[in-house]
Amino acid sequence: MHKTTLLIALAVCASLLGACAQFESKRGVEVNWQDTVTDELVNGTSTRKDVLTLLGPPSQVIALGSETALYYLFEHSEGEGLILIVYNRMRINTRYDRAIFFFDERDTLTEFATRVYPADDS
Repeated sequence: MHKTTLLIALAVCASLLGACAQFESKRGVEVNWQDTVTDELVNGTSTRKDVLTLLGPPSQVIALGSETALYYLFEHSEGEGLILIVYNRMRINTRYDRAIFFFDERDTLTEFATRVYPADDS
């Protein structure tokens, strides 16, 4: 009888050691480079000041010889996991929304590209 009680107690303790986990992480600058905003920018006409006014400070300023680039990045991660004694499982989904703007030596916009991933509804 003592061994049965000990086995039941061990089984209960082992079942309490398992857990589930969920997390969400957001890092970077606020995503405000949607098409409705960047449609106001024109290559060869818009300036660095125009971009900074529309989008705010970038994640990075990159020097490229006589040119410069403003790089905007936003990282969003979501995950879930199952933590057991012998087996652990994690699922992580990370997406990067980003935009980059290139300027010549006169701070005139020469070209740009943006990407905003749609939120997963799953």
